[in-house]
Amino acid sequence: MPEAGQTAVADHVAYIQPQSPPRSRGPWYLASCLALLVTIALTGLLVASRVRHTSPPQALRIVSGSMEPTLSIGAVVRVDSSAYQSAPPQIGDIVAFHAPDGAVSETPACGVTVAAGQACAQSTTGESQRVFVKRVVALPGDTVAIVNGSVVRNGAPQYERVAAGCWGGSVCNLPTPITVPAGEVFLVGDNRETSDDSRSWGPVPITWIVGKVTP
Repeated sequence: MPEAGQTAVADHVAYIQPQSPPRSRGPWYLASCLALLVTIALTGLLVASRVRHTSPPQALRIVSGSMEPTLSIGAVVRVDSSAYQSAPPQIGDIVAFHAPDGAVSETPACGVTVAAGQACAQSTTGESQRVFVKRVVALPGDTVAIVNGSVVRNGAPQYERVAAGCWGGSVCNLPTPITVPAGEVFLVGDNRETSDDSRSWGPVPITWIVGKVTP
């Protein structure tokens, strides 16, 4: 039991025994301690870096049909947050990303005025915390247009075996090209007729991408 005037310490904490005052140390001792502290700090940074680069994939459940037929409602996918640490996203990648504020408003909003027959060329500036899953179809500096739901990139129609048909609605035909801004990607769902994507609310900064999606 603690003696009178002492405070009881939880049983998982070790008692610290009083020690004699340390003896005076020479300059060599201080230099050795400093070198040891630097070594420990560098080791900690290296370990932390390895942890960040090898973080396990996260799991997401698909709750809409915008990526059908590739990803069905209820499907569970893995998100590799380390996929783009050494290389940027590529055409055809499926990615999870933070949608712009304009994508999660009651009515999808573009960041600029849209001309007839054009997709949204710039998203709103705010980054929401809502995570969307779409496919990369155009990269920074690319021109992109949509004809019958199919992507026309840099003037060349793209062969997209994953895309569902799209013939009705304003988002199916946007034949006047726009240019994807530097540092951004253009993202669309595979279910082109029902997907709410960059066609309506614009390209997304690469820095907003959470990771690469794999089924």
